[in-house]
Amino acid sequence: MWAGRGLWWPAVVAVLFVSVLAAASAAMAGGVDLSLRSAERYVRARCGTTAGPNTSMWTSGVAFNAIYGNCKAGDGTDQHIWFFVGGRFVGIDSHAPSKSIIGLWRDDRTLAFMYVLYRSSDPNCCPTGGGKIVRFRWNGERVVALDRLPRS
Repeated sequence: MWAGRGLWWPAVVAVLFVSVLAAASAAMAGGVDLSLRSAERYVRARCGTTAGPNTSMWTSGVAFNAIYGNCKAGDGTDQHIWFFVGGRFVGIDSHAPSKSIIGLWRDDRTLAFMYVLYRSSDPNCCPTGGGKIVRFRWNGERVVALDRLPRS
């Protein structure tokens, strides 16, 4: 009788262990990124609920990330980039807004964005000034712009 119970116990533990691992794997596969959710809350708290931050430059599992997009301006011209390390806010591209920013590429420590340039006579719909690519790197302590930011 005791020998039969002894064989059951390891099997139950193994089944429970496998079930816990499967549940954790399913949660991760479901795309739940708590760092991203925290970063989105941070941006929305500063920009209002109408701001729809762009998360296309966010890579789950990588420490250095960014969210970018419109903040407060109803016409979409109050663009910023917010940088995060592990979901913790570590900096913003500039306190001055840009009219349009496009995420281009990234690796583990560097993110590249294009600032769309407007001439003074350009309406919000139709920029004619080209674009300026600016790379940002996390150096382990702070975000560093590797290229000069364009004037707003």
